[in-house]
Amino acid sequence: MEFKCVKLSGKHKTTWTGQIYEIKGIKENCEMKVTARGSHFHVIFGSHSYGNYLCIPNWNVGCELADYSDIFWNCQQLSTIIRYTDAITIATAVKEVSQILNNQ
Repeated sequence: MEFKCVKLSGKHKTTWTGQIYEIKGIKENCEMKVTARGSHFHVIFGSHSYGNYLCIPNWNVGCELADYSDIFWNCQQLSTIIRYTDAITIATAVKEVSQILNNQ
């Protein structure tokens, strides 16, 4: 599945396409592969007693998430530990997949 990512820097807008593969699980515990701009991520996200989380084991990354649809906040969390463009890619992929899982 392809999805579109958008990065805004002042008046400058950059867009790129990402791909999501092998979606497994449910909204509360989902696993997927995400690729974009030459990077590959094995993403695991879900819910726990106090909120949502995201892990990227192949990058040694983990953090808390807001609502899956909150790209801005989730991107801010992720960008403290990975590149900003990669954070946008992953936050957007989580939003896209969570919408699919909500409709199942």
